[in-house]
Amino acid sequence: MEKDNSKEVIDCASLLDHPVHLDKAIEMVGFGYFHYYILFICGSLYTAVAFSVTSVSFVIPSAQCDFQMTSSHKGLLNGAMLIGMLMGSFIWGYVADTKGRRFTLIICMLMDGLFNILSSVSQVYSIFIFCRLLSGFGVSGSTTLFSYLVEFLNIKYREQFLSWMEMFWTSGIILLPCVAWIIIPQTFRIENEYILFKSWNLFVIMCSLPSITLAILLMKMPESPKFLLAQGKHKETINCLKFVHKWNNNSNDTFPVTSIIMPNSNDKSNNGFFDGLYESTIDLFTSKFKIIAIVTCIIHFCATTSYYMLILWFPELMNRFRWYETYSNIQNKTTMCEIVSMYIVEPEVKDVKCDDHIDHSVYMNIMVIGIACIPTSVVVPLFINKLGLRFCTVLSFFGSSFSAAWLYFITSSIENIMLSSIFEAFSSIGISLTYCITVELFPTEYRGMAASIGTMFGKIGALLGNILIGIFIDAHCIVPIFVSSSFLIVSAFLVITLPRTGRTNIITDGVL
Repeated sequence: MEKDNSKEVIDCASLLDHPVHLDKAIEMVGFGYFHYYILFICGSLYTAVAFSVTSVSFVIPSAQCDFQMTSSHKGLLNGAMLIGMLMGSFIWGYVADTKGRRFTLIICMLMDGLFNILSSVSQVYSIFIFCRLLSGFGVSGSTTLFSYLVEFLNIKYREQFLSWMEMFWTSGIILLPCVAWIIIPQTFRIENEYILFKSWNLFVIMCSLPSITLAILLMKMPESPKFLLAQGKHKETINCLKFVHKWNNNSNDTFPVTSIIMPNSNDKSNNGFFDGLYESTIDLFTSKFKIIAIVTCIIHFCATTSYYMLILWFPELMNRFRWYETYSNIQNKTTMCEIVSMYIVEPEVKDVKCDDHIDHSVYMNIMVIGIACIPTSVVVPLFINKLGLRFCTVLSFFGSSFSAAWLYFITSSIENIMLSSIFEAFSSIGISLTYCITVELFPTEYRGMAASIGTMFGKIGALLGNILIGIFIDAHCIVPIFVSSSFLIVSAFLVITLPRTGRTNIITDGVL
């Protein structure tokens, strides 16, 4: 053992006077405390995103009386953040590739947190919608965290660390109803001639704090070494690696690498913003990665369409099953669509007090669905190095496709919760792994743009899914079920066509 260690020191020392590839330098910084800390930071960012994106599901019922929301108002509020994310996702990819991963994440999370706080004290529905839209615009850049995380890791740990991100998303899905259950049922009311502040306002503020806190913590972190080198910043790259080496080894030992092989320069930061945005997009779709870019965009579109089409439908579905089992005299229906089509919306009754109470079963059901995601969130990272990123993604999409198709045959609320949990577990991990594949397949100069354009196509799919479910839920509910299941199968087969990731990653001219 002593002999091997001394040999390693000699090998490192011999590199002092010779430039090395960046991947080799990243291996030489070692693996330790810094990498677990950056996993915690990026994972917590993903949890904060889960809070920000899904908190509206609790805000809508608890704020409906204060804003006097109709069904159309609720639908617009539900879609405002998605519209903001659609607008921002394309732009943030270019910012991440020209200004930096860390810079982009700090600005995005601050924007998300601050506009959420502004929305919490808004007294006008239109202003609340505007703040939610800008919050979505900011949080859309959070996909940069996948690029930021992977660019500090050597190949051995990339896929495992990326797949652990789903565990943090699941944690957010579980913690959010807990926070809502503690805060929203409170009955305090602060009111004067300018402001009305209730429990749901406090809930929105609490959901904004993680984004702001993590943005501040990111300010103490270094920029991605691969981004720095891609920008031609050799000295800053060496300093970044020294910082990581010192943290991992908890000592003042000198980092042996003094020179790194420079890649071909691809700096567009001196271009005008819109010229640079256009040029980056054209470069991606005219490069040798154009087929991979197109395929990953289609996968994002299909998977996200399916996910949002059903996941936003589940609460309504639960409500309709509860009505069927409580009030309906006909209990012999054989398919979900028959039950859904029976649902009767009670006619409006004037002078009835608006009810903004959220039943405790809602908190419980969402927690159950989140807890059901824990097994896949834990098992996949543990076995991903053996099974492969592609295999796990394909398996996730086939599993979620089967559960979506089986929804047609359910006839009880218990079956609905079980299928909802299975669908959420498989589809959620599938979408997260799709981001992992995207950042693994593209080199540094294209990585941010590729991930963001994929996100943009995903959000287009999410909006399309919402439209489809609204059109067909009553009379033809088999249509969204069929579309959702089919899109997931298409996603699975498209993943199979992609190159393998990890140690057999495709060869690139840039910095991996």
